Amino acid sequence: MAWYESHQGLITDYMMIEQNISITAELLSWRDCDKQFKPIRLQAYRNDYKDGDYDYFFSLRSAKYPLSNLVFNRDVTELVCGNPKASAATIRKKLFKIMNDWWLNNPDYRSQKSDKEQQNDRN
Repeated sequence: MAWYESHQGLITDYMMIEQNISITAELLSWRDCDKQFKPIRLQAYRNDYKDGDYDYFFSLRSAKYPLSNLVFNRDVTELVCGNPKASAATIRKKLFKIMNDWWLNNPDYRSQKSDKEQQNDRN
């Protein structure tokens, strides 16, 4: 999965979501996935760039196939699968809240460039 998309629901462009959260059909396939793939984890890893900047990429993952360089890891099985009639928009909104809360409550994970960009956005 090498395709990523930023989303307006997130607080900053320095947090990106993989297509399995941003594309409705994929998110609903996680909601309806077979029990063998559960628990479902919301995970993130840091993607470093040559200029010293970095982004965080969030993805839904089967617990059997965890990311190796995790910076964030939470079981979201109940959120994603707890209501089989929940819409993708509802599930996505709750996932975004988890990601935003993590970002806002962990300033030590931000790059200096992201802090600068946030200040510019406020001005």
